[in-house]
Amino acid sequence: MDKDIPSSTAVGAAMLRAAHQLIDGDNKLLDDPVILQLIGEDAADHIRERRNDFYMPYALGMRTHIVLRSRYAEDHLHQAYENGVRQFIILGAGMDTFAYRQPEWADNIQIIEADHPASQANKLEHLTDAGIAIPANVSYVKVDLEQDDLAEAFKQSKLNFSEPVFVACLGVLIYLTKETIAKIFNFAGSLPAGSELVFTASQKRTDRWSAMTAERVAQSGEPWISYFNFYEMEEQLKAAGFKEIIYLTPAEAKRMYFTGAKLQLPPPQKCSLVRAVV
Repeated sequence: MDKDIPSSTAVGAAMLRAAHQLIDGDNKLLDDPVILQLIGEDAADHIRERRNDFYMPYALGMRTHIVLRSRYAEDHLHQAYENGVRQFIILGAGMDTFAYRQPEWADNIQIIEADHPASQANKLEHLTDAGIAIPANVSYVKVDLEQDDLAEAFKQSKLNFSEPVFVACLGVLIYLTKETIAKIFNFAGSLPAGSELVFTASQKRTDRWSAMTAERVAQSGEPWISYFNFYEMEEQLKAAGFKEIIYLTPAEAKRMYFTGAKLQLPPPQKCSLVRAVV
């Protein structure tokens, strides 16, 4: 990724989140009206005009993946809040909108969005253009995940290192080197007991749609480079300090979010969401 260019894949994910709001009917896996403000009316019109493209099988699957990961992370953030956690880091925040549609229970959580400087600047520009106010409990950290020391970066933030933290890192690790992923695991695993990390761990797929998407993101300058063997990942997480590792299986996701919900999106076919607890 070019240090001066915002992430194009973050914009692509935002479009799929927006498509869920616009074309997937009244029953939503994730209610996110703010994303429509962020992308703007021209982008929303593009989705409406090309809605058939968004119902291609792989587009449906990717939309499920993108909205499910946010829903799952936000649900577990709520559980962590009930257990006393009052700090939330969104690592590689992209166009995430939780901070700008946060429920009342979250208003005393310290929300820190950490992202690449160019991507963060682009998001802040979109927020300004859309007239979206930044809540008082939201702050920002500029960080290059590949280059920066995370503990040092967050020492300059409002993070309290003596209190537990809920960390979400969604749709990010696939773009990072194994060494950087280890750095993220070690940072999150060193946080106080009760801290959690929810992240996406991608497995290598060889179907045509995955291959086409991989080629497209590579051409944009953000190739997929890291995939996970879950056994090896679990050992790595334990070594980093995590005591409990939970996988959201397709069967569990279907039970929790899809059965009886009358959603137009299909349930996930693979396990890709992981929750690790210190």
